[in-house]
Amino acid sequence: MIPSEIRVRWEAAVVGRSFQIEQAASRFADLLMVMADLNGPQGCPWDREQTLASLRQYVQEEAGEVCRAVDSILALEDELRERAGMPKADPRAPEDEDRARTPTKGQSIAHHPHRSDFSPAASASGAPLPPLSASDAERLDALHAELAAELGDMLLQSAFIGDILIKMSRPGVEGSLLRITEKLIHRHPHVYGTTDVKDSAEVLANWERIKHAERAGGC
Repeated sequence: MIPSEIRVRWEAAVVGRSFQIEQAASRFADLLMVMADLNGPQGCPWDREQTLASLRQYVQEEAGEVCRAVDSILALEDELRERAGMPKADPRAPEDEDRARTPTKGQSIAHHPHRSDFSPAASASGAPLPPLSASDAERLDALHAELAAELGDMLLQSAFIGDILIKMSRPGVEGSLLRITEKLIHRHPHVYGTTDVKDSAEVLANWERIKHAERAGGC
């Protein structure tokens, strides 16, 4: 059960985007239903033969395709910057800046978020882009369309595995969605609790501490 005060925060956070949220929920439900149909008695013979073991390879493959789609966008963005005489995205922290890095978190090929010109809305890396010509905008749009397609393929694997799990009398995607939502709330006590943090380094430190406590059964 999500506390009402958290839902109030969420509703404020998506002001102006509620239609997109509703569309996503409806379309994800459509995906779950088409998978149930394909795996059903009147569905697809190939789909009905799949198992967790057989789908494992596709999970790896689709995750790699998403990464390659992002890399293609990053490469084009740096090409556009270089042509305009602008510096490429720089993942290094500014001098004497806390990098908020651990061996498993915060590693990135993006523009460093502590740089003054960083903006997640500016580009795939957060580094500024030059004004785009019509042809360059078309190239970038095509790469983003490819990324959207690859994300869909990755979502398919979640829906496919979830449907198989339901047939095994296990929680399906509904269980996964509940667990990840609860995890995000629990691991952001500086947003949903009373913990104070001064920077992203403390956020990561708290994340690791909470994760270790969870694994140890301490919460």
